[in-house]
Amino acid sequence: MLKTTKAMLLLAAILTGCSAASGPTFNAYSVALPNGEKAFKVDCYGIFEGIGTCRRAAQDICGKQTVHEVEDVASLGSTSEGRGDTRILTFQCGAKTPPAPPVVVVPPPPPPPPAPPQRITLSGDANFETAQSILTPVAHDRLDRLIGQARGMTFSTVTVNGYTDSAGSVPYNLSLSDRRAQTVADYLKEHGLRAAQFVARGYGKADPADSNATAEGRARNRRVEVVLDQN
Repeated sequence: MLKTTKAMLLLAAILTGCSAASGPTFNAYSVALPNGEKAFKVDCYGIFEGIGTCRRAAQDICGKQTVHEVEDVASLGSTSEGRGDTRILTFQCGAKTPPAPPVVVVPPPPPPPPAPPQRITLSGDANFETAQSILTPVAHDRLDRLIGQARGMTFSTVTVNGYTDSAGSVPYNLSLSDRRAQTVADYLKEHGLRAAQFVARGYGKADPADSNATAEGRARNRRVEVVLDQN
């Protein structure tokens, strides 16, 4: 009986000491968040207040505005994942507007490369060694440009036709024009021009592009024509 009486007196003493506080106890502060925005903080240090003291204090501060909670701290052993017994609450007043998503600027696609010409002609004496089928550096440059322009494309047929002027015998001209056409076709194929088939033909002095009566005309007749077909 004596032990029970002592316990009751001790509890009464504790209750008497706590009742000296004037209602729910909290402190309120105005603070700045790391991003510079204004916020408020309340810390609730009473023992016997309801578990929502901090949130009620926050709502009193915000009035009719929405309480946007930034961070809450609960006492050790609190239930409901720390949200039932909040002791320190940082908050802002008013609905929190989510930041606008960043504007993604999509660059326009690069313009397509210019389409290669459907026909090119290597004419004159600058493209082959004299009376031979060996390509000169000038011819290499022209054919490389054609290959670069056609990169990524595939042709159904690449036709290479060789021609000569009227000087020399027919068999000689046919042989020379055929070898020159084959040299060009092989170069295009080996250096990356894509096609289902390559066709090389020599026509000798047939089908002249100019008169064989002048040096300039004969130079134009000594030529190789490349025809690109996509059909």
